Amino acid sequence: MKWASAISHRVDARQGLAEATDSVLEALGGTPDLALLFVSDHYADALDAIPGWAQALLSPRCLLGCSVSGVVGAGKEVERAEAISIVAARLPDVRLFPFHLPDTPRSPESQVWTELTGLATDEAAGFVLIGDPTAMDFEALLKRFDGVYPNVPKIGGLVSGVDTPGDAALFLGERRLRQGMIGLGFSGRIELQTLVAQGCRPIGDPMIITRSKDSVIYELNVGRPVEALQKVYDKLEPRDQELCRHSLMLGIEMGAQSHSYTHGDFLIRNLAGLEPNGGAMAVQGHLSNYQVVQFHLRDARSAAQDLNQRLNRLQRQGAGLESSGALLFSCVGRGQGMFGVPNHDSDLFCRHLGPVPLGGFFANGEIGPIGRQTFLHGYTSVFGVFLARPLN
Repeated sequence: MKWASAISHRVDARQGLAEATDSVLEALGGTPDLALLFVSDHYADALDAIPGWAQALLSPRCLLGCSVSGVVGAGKEVERAEAISIVAARLPDVRLFPFHLPDTPRSPESQVWTELTGLATDEAAGFVLIGDPTAMDFEALLKRFDGVYPNVPKIGGLVSGVDTPGDAALFLGERRLRQGMIGLGFSGRIELQTLVAQGCRPIGDPMIITRSKDSVIYELNVGRPVEALQKVYDKLEPRDQELCRHSLMLGIEMGAQSHSYTHGDFLIRNLAGLEPNGGAMAVQGHLSNYQVVQFHLRDARSAAQDLNQRLNRLQRQGAGLESSGALLFSCVGRGQGMFGVPNHDSDLFCRHLGPVPLGGFFANGEIGPIGRQTFLHGYTSVFGVFLARPLN
């Protein structure tokens, strides 16, 4: 297994594609089996032609990609400027299963899904999923995917810079697709390790929902939600009190646990509203009675600490990284706008794991697992590291 990543900043799309192609072909020493192509939306006039040009230049077994507002390539992040990123790999003993879902399959039956993806449930080693945010209910789709392919890692993102249905640019082989979701399944001697950095830190103590309906919490074991929040707020330092006004989130437990809760045990969701008189709290996400929840704050410092801790953990598991490649799907709300410097997440990744070929894009929703479930996130960075699976 061998991976390469390259990026070009040329204004002309065809020249930029040729430059990036030359770099990955030289690094690989031959034709790739897989090519992932991410281009900034500055090349709008060439988006219909770009996948055909790339297929002709690279001749991969499988080509996937998209147009987005910002790309990651060769470990560098480019936002709001021309850039073409290619991540390519030679993958002996690995089978690739590209597919397109124009909408969410209505049937939950496994056979329907395996026919669409071409990949048997007991052979899947991982998926990369890229979607048009205007096309479908991705949270429902991911639940279906998990039902058919349980415990199989899934990463990806929704394309950024698309507001109107039919305007997306999803690349599958030589074709540009304008809506739906494209995906790539893997089987064989390949392993996908994942990292989801949600960028938050907990405040206050864990609480238990005692009365809720759909996405609204009416009662907690410590009282009404608004009252509980006020008690937490009163104990915070002035800086954190200020963050509460614009960066307050709620963490929801991933599963019933008997031990104490720590950083990273929660799925982070935005607050949708507070009802001061009744004391209720609405959250963007479904809730259930007796779930454990905890307030969280999001800021640049928390995001950096969260990513650093998770990369430390991944580094300790990093056998075989010398032959790996990696993908990054980062929220458009992160990047230089959050951290004040370019390449923050990419630089931190390379600092921990070394010169692993890294590419990806800035997403309008990031796909990655927390525990055994796959979620559509916001404000996160989702990394996927591909390793050669050892022979049994």
